[in-house]
Amino acid sequence: MWAIQMNHYVTKTADGLIHVQNAVMGHFGQHHVHTKEDFEAWVKKNKIPQENIIMLDGCKDGKECKCGLKAGQRMDGCPP
Repeated sequence: MWAIQMNHYVTKTADGLIHVQNAVMGHFGQHHVHTKEDFEAWVKKNKIPQENIIMLDGCKDGKECKCGLKAGQRMDGCPP
C-alpha cells in the first residue's frame, strides 16, 4: 500500500524570498511566499519531511516568479 503525499516545490528568488508551490499527484495547490526564517518555521510547524521539499532553480522556465505575492501571502493554484 502507498500513501498519497504532497510535494513542496521551492524556489529562492533574487529578492531573497522563498516561493513554495504545493502539488499532489500533479495537481497544484497553494502557492505561498516566505522569508527564509518563516519558511524554516513553516517546515518545522507542519512537520514537512525533507524528501517532500524539492528545491528548484527558478519559477517557470528558470525565471523569476511573477506571482506578485509578498512574504506571508498565498494564492490557490499555480501562478500565471
